[in-house]
Amino acid sequence: MRIFKNRGDIYFSKTNKKRSAEQKILITALVVIVVFTLVFVTVLAFKYDFSAKKFFAPDDLEPSNITDVQEEPLPEVSGKSNFIVLVHSDENLLFTILLQTDFDNVSYKAAVLKADTLCDGNSLSEIYIKNGVQNVQTAVETLLGTEIDYYIEMQSNDFADFFDELGEFHYPIASEISFRSKGEEVNYSVRIKAGEQEINGSDFVNLIRYYADQEENFTAANDLVLNSLQQKINSENQEKKEKLFNNFVAAANTNITVRDFSLGQDRLTVLTDDRTGTGAYSAVCEYEKNTITQQSLQKIKGYFVK
Repeated sequence: MRIFKNRGDIYFSKTNKKRSAEQKILITALVVIVVFTLVFVTVLAFKYDFSAKKFFAPDDLEPSNITDVQEEPLPEVSGKSNFIVLVHSDENLLFTILLQTDFDNVSYKAAVLKADTLCDGNSLSEIYIKNGVQNVQTAVETLLGTEIDYYIEMQSNDFADFFDELGEFHYPIASEISFRSKGEEVNYSVRIKAGEQEINGSDFVNLIRYYADQEENFTAANDLVLNSLQQKINSENQEKKEKLFNNFVAAANTNITVRDFSLGQDRLTVLTDDRTGTGAYSAVCEYEKNTITQQSLQKIKGYFVK
C-alpha cells in the first residue's frame, strides 16, 4: 500500500499490515496495564506513607520540632539590697537617691531626697561637706531605721558620663521646662520640650535637681530614676558587664567590691533578662520645709525595710 504520491513514497506490504494490527493490540493492552497500576499505587499512597523519609527512618524515631528550643531557666534569687547614691559637684551635694533591689518580687524601689533634707537637725549637704559619704549613710540609716548595704558617691559629670555609657534613655516629659537657676553654689539650667524625649546624663542630673528643689515633685523625680533603671539594666549591658563595672569603679567612690560583683552574678542575670519584667515602686518624700513628714517617713521605711 502506498502512503505518499511524491518522491520517497513509503510502502507497507500486506504482510506487515497484520503484524501492525497485532502491535496495536499489544500496545493498547500495555497502556491499560500501566494506567491501572498507576491508579492502584496512587490509591495506596494516600492510605499509607510510601515516602523515602518513612522508608529509611528507624521505626522507633519520634517526630520532633527543631524550633522548640528549651530556654535556660533563670537562676533562683532572693533577698534585698539597699543602696544610697550621692551626686555632688566639687563636694556640694546636689541630691541623694535611695535604691533597693528586691529579689523576693524582682523589683526596684526608689526615693529621691533633696540635699537640704534634715536628719537630726543637720542637712544631708552639711553632713556630707563636714564628714563625707559614710556619715550621710549612717544618718539616713538612723532616720529610716534600716541598714544600707552599699554607698555610691559620684561627681555629677562622672555620673552623667557613666549614665550615657549605659545607652539611650527615652522618657515622656509631661510639660515643657525652661529654667535657669541663680545664686546657688552650683547653678544649672533645664530646657526641654514636652513629649517623648531622649534624656542624656546631664539632662538627668538637672531634671532630678529641678524636680526635687524647684517643684518638690518627688513623684516625678522617682519616676525618672525608676524608668532609667528599667531601660538601662538590660541584656545588652549584661554582655559587657565586666567593662561597665570596671568603668563604674574607676568613676565612683563606693564600697561595692569585685567580690560583691562576682557574688551578684545570678541577681544581675535576673535583672537584665528580657523575660523578667522587673517591677518598680516609688517611695515619695513629702516635706514640711526641709523635714520629711512622719507619715511620709513611715511609708518610706516600709519600702526599704529588709
